[in-house]
Amino acid sequence: MEDSAAESARLAALLPDVPRFVETRAMLLGGNCEVLGLEEAAANPSFVVRDGEEDLVCVVGYPAREAIAEALARNGNAGAVIAMPENVSHVAQAVLGREPQPAILHLLGEADRLPGAVEGEPVRLLSGPEELRLLPPGLRTELRAELERALRRGMPTVAAFVGGVPVSFCYVASETEGLWDVSIDTLEEHRRRDHAARCAASLIRHMRHTAGKEPVWGALESNAASMGLAAKLGFVSVDRVFVFEPTRSQ
Repeated sequence: MEDSAAESARLAALLPDVPRFVETRAMLLGGNCEVLGLEEAAANPSFVVRDGEEDLVCVVGYPAREAIAEALARNGNAGAVIAMPENVSHVAQAVLGREPQPAILHLLGEADRLPGAVEGEPVRLLSGPEELRLLPPGLRTELRAELERALRRGMPTVAAFVGGVPVSFCYVASETEGLWDVSIDTLEEHRRRDHAARCAASLIRHMRHTAGKEPVWGALESNAASMGLAAKLGFVSVDRVFVFEPTRSQ
């Protein structure tokens, strides 16, 4: 296990700490992943990294298509596959039946646009998994699982409360030495009321103050709501990746 963790850390060190690699490097640095198809003959490494718990696969460089397909198979053909602009065509040939969706990566450009607190509508950090008892029973299964995983891993998680019930959430989905990936969701009936913006602002300030880390906002280009919120909060586009999501039949 130690050898595997050391190898993952070595591979992480070969990649720059930039938005396009935030998920990849977070998995490698966390040591809770599997690396397949490693090739280091060229100037830059090629490999596939998978997280079985999150059903996420990231492709670096041009590893063998068989390694990409195997990583996806080990995840039960579930979850997403992330490719880079330069290798998206290569990855597409290994995940037949899935269409690449462009995702825009943002960094915060204007922090002074972040909203402040609103009296009577508290936003605070959740202390740990024990606070899951506060979640409404009708919460989507997928969102509940994501929040449980984040809290279990000790990832900072902020919630906005209405009537003592958490209705909007922002948490650290992935974390590297200098970056963290913003994940945000709001209960359907409480959307378009600025809860998400205040959650994100609170966690951004917390991560800057306690860890000195900057947020990465990734949004599918087709997700107008997420793209609009990123712009509203002062984020600017800096890069893009491609996401292969499962088809409905998978």
